[in-house]
Amino acid sequence: MNKKKLSLIISGCFWVLLAFGQTGTAKISKSDWDVFSENNEAAEMRDTLYAGKISLKLDSKKQAIAIRKSLSLKNFRIDLDVAGEVMSGIGFRAADHQNYHFLYFRPGYGGTREAIQYVPIYNGALSWVLYNYPIYETAADIKKLEWFHVTMEVKGNNLKVFVNYNQTPQMEIQLIDTDFNEGSILLRSMFGTSYFSNVMIRERPELLSEWEISDQFPRKPTLDLNAAVSSKTWTKVKADQADVVNICRYIKQPDGVVAARHTFNSDTDREAILYFDFAGKLKIYLNGKEVFYYEKNKLDRIFNGTHQLVLNLKKGNNELIFITEGDASFFGKGFNAMGRLQHQNWGFMAEIGKK
Repeated sequence: MNKKKLSLIISGCFWVLLAFGQTGTAKISKSDWDVFSENNEAAEMRDTLYAGKISLKLDSKKQAIAIRKSLSLKNFRIDLDVAGEVMSGIGFRAADHQNYHFLYFRPGYGGTREAIQYVPIYNGALSWVLYNYPIYETAADIKKLEWFHVTMEVKGNNLKVFVNYNQTPQMEIQLIDTDFNEGSILLRSMFGTSYFSNVMIRERPELLSEWEISDQFPRKPTLDLNAAVSSKTWTKVKADQADVVNICRYIKQPDGVVAARHTFNSDTDREAILYFDFAGKLKIYLNGKEVFYYEKNKLDRIFNGTHQLVLNLKKGNNELIFITEGDASFFGKGFNAMGRLQHQNWGFMAEIGKK
């Protein structure tokens, strides 16, 4: 491998797009959705033209809920247009018809703190009085039976909701901890008619948050550690709220090199995408094979998904090992931290997604 080459790097942001029809029109297809009445009886899907948009109509009675078939998501982004009479909602991570996270809109309360509400649905219970403002309810500029655009992003336990292309989220909260952390998407109307149009769902990669790091080894001109590194101890570490595994947090005098390892399971032999960024130097191994090596000293601000690498996973357990060195050599023998020559920036972030 050419050690100066960032092999198999794919530029740009990777999404698994689950759109209905052509991108841009995003027509909802009967083959992708199951519709049920308020009595949980199978119903016929009703698509209609409403206020200039081809849309799914849910009247809250004969057609009350639509569930996306053959879909199980944990992290995702959904974009759609909504026009509703009383309550129009989006369910996600749905285990079944009775258990899911639910975000819904009250157009009649547009401009008030009750316009948007999030609740977990347990066994069919819509517990709106238990989860309310100032955290689980918030304001939005929406009106009855007028189209508004919704962007909803779910990553880990974080939910962000943007209305009408606002750059600042109307709602940003931590999801309630539940037993249903992955599942399908559903659309629901209650107490009146709702219309849904231009629905696009994009799966987001999964953060690799749990790692173990080796003892610290001395720096050398090259990263000579490999996948067979032997360490007396392996310390459990995790990514912080910024998705960064900050090695300096765990090493009292951070001036060397460590190996970080993460093991995960794959149901089949398949290809996946590793999204990552780092400071300093980095070598990556997958199941003992070197797949990436950057030997220069990288000192740039890091962001999710800056670098992307195709991984060939095997069925069963797979082990990723990052050989990582911080930025000390960028400053010669190290940055002077109150009399100690050491790293200042030493860490990485990593996510994995479908190819």
